[in-house]
Amino acid sequence: MAVKVRLEKDGYIKDGFVGFSWTSLFFTVWVPAFRLNFEGFIIFCIISLIETVLPFFIIATIIHTQNIDNLSSIQILQFSFYIVNFIVGFWYNRYYTQKMLKDGWKLLENDDYSSAILKGYRYLDYTESEIADQEKMQRYTEFLAEAKRKERNKLIFFLLFFVLIICLAIFF
Repeated sequence: MAVKVRLEKDGYIKDGFVGFSWTSLFFTVWVPAFRLNFEGFIIFCIISLIETVLPFFIIATIIHTQNIDNLSSIQILQFSFYIVNFIVGFWYNRYYTQKMLKDGWKLLENDDYSSAILKGYRYLDYTESEIADQEKMQRYTEFLAEAKRKERNKLIFFLLFFVLIICLAIFF
């Protein structure tokens, strides 16, 4: 899960997200579906369709040409899909939140946390009055440092879990 920020439009409050999207890494097409993001859903469907159909075409070609030596190309292709999903994890939250901001969603009034996160991750620009207010900039820095610390901890736990799974797979 990424860092959550609160945005408002026409009296409705909705969450925007900043940072790596762990949910899109693992749940792919379901993330934009639950966020009611039709464009993101279509993009994820296209990616999932390519990841599903392309290996079948390669297997059919290998069977048709009877070139069994090319079976390693399927493993390389599957590994490249994991890399694509990882890249999408970095991309999706930025795309989703920036799209919300372009569609007129604004920060909640007096929500320093969301303001600090969006400005620290460069989704929004600092105002002149914020730059001049050293106390507010100090709070923003603390909010941002805490959010980045949490994100780093999530990455460390994921890597430890990943290494544990690989070790278990090797030894069993």
